[in-house]
Amino acid sequence: MASENSNKDNSLKSTSKNVMSTAEKNTKPMKLFLRKFSNDWGTTFSGALAYSLLTAMLPIAIAIVAILGFIFMAIPGTQHSANILDALSKIPGLGAAQKDLIASVTDRLAKSAGFLAVLAVVLAVFGGSRLFVAIEHVLDIIYRVRPRPALRQNAIAIGMMLIFTILVPIMVFAATLPSIMLNIVGNNPALKAIPFLSTLADNPITIQVGGYIGGLIAAFLLFEAIYIIVPNQRINPRNSWQGAIVSAVLLEIFIALFPFYTSRFMGNYQGQIGFAVVLLVFFYYFAVILILGAEVNAFFFEKVRPLPNDLATFVSTMGGKLNQDRPEAESPSHVDSQPTDRADYTHIARTRQHEEKNQQRNMQHQQQLSRRQLRQAQQNEKDKDKNKQPGKGSTTLAVVAGSLLAMVIEMFRIRSGK
Repeated sequence: MASENSNKDNSLKSTSKNVMSTAEKNTKPMKLFLRKFSNDWGTTFSGALAYSLLTAMLPIAIAIVAILGFIFMAIPGTQHSANILDALSKIPGLGAAQKDLIASVTDRLAKSAGFLAVLAVVLAVFGGSRLFVAIEHVLDIIYRVRPRPALRQNAIAIGMMLIFTILVPIMVFAATLPSIMLNIVGNNPALKAIPFLSTLADNPITIQVGGYIGGLIAAFLLFEAIYIIVPNQRINPRNSWQGAIVSAVLLEIFIALFPFYTSRFMGNYQGQIGFAVVLLVFFYYFAVILILGAEVNAFFFEKVRPLPNDLATFVSTMGGKLNQDRPEAESPSHVDSQPTDRADYTHIARTRQHEEKNQQRNMQHQQQLSRRQLRQAQQNEKDKDKNKQPGKGSTTLAVVAGSLLAMVIEMFRIRSGK
């Protein structure tokens, strides 16, 4: 009995150890991911992107309204322009924008000469593209890649601005398409006669879920385009769609809960101040979601490891070493930079080991070459000696000829003596 109990205890201990080791293996990647998000200054850069979003919204709105107005050949005040403004009001963040300001801008564009209208659109596109320049800077840090040259960077940003301008109407259409289709079914007696379609049309939850699905698809397209095009790196769609789905789902959840958040926790803000605060909060969380999706792609699928310290400590530590300009008056109380120092020493040691291995390989290769050359030289010398030595037949003939010559000379000497 005692042995059975001890065996059970040992099996339970081994099972618990296996469970604990499995849990540690599963939690370690999440800890590293959170460390990467924190050390990359994810929340700090979210604030910077929120400000960029806020300053870019008006140029983006002007560009969207003007470009769509040119496409439909519409003058503000017509049905097409009203439809455009109504569609823009459904976009999160633009819905709370000052509609009169956008309308007045479009009126001025319509009343201006053609060159001035085009110039205004070009300036709006350029101003809105600064948002994507800021996004590229953040994503370059996340993916550990160097930024594009200025000309190429601005070209990509302007291209993304145009893509964004095209995607916004698609996003609005995709988000409203399920409700439109259900309304068509509800207003068409022939379609409503079908039991399945009638059940869907009469259920308000179906309409709401359909709107969320449409918005989810549209948000996925937007995030996927940003994650593939904006970073200065060739990213395979297989390594980017996961982060796009994470960001799209979080965005839809955030959009669904944001009205409750504003009414519950931000009811004290009124008027223009309240509008600005609500807009900033929305853009900040949108930027957090954008960076979070990029971190998912970079860490789990591009295998980018976290920095040993936060970004400021890492840059100041490595920059101080490279430039040797760390100030002597630095405060003694600061973040511990030993993780960065250890990583630097480890990198130097690995580089030295790699160089030593390369030197050993080169020395072995040189020794092998010298041995081959020595053997080849010895073989050449042997071949030359063989070529210089006469053959056996020629030697025998020379001996016989010498003997005969000696006999003839001896015979002549004997005869002359007689």
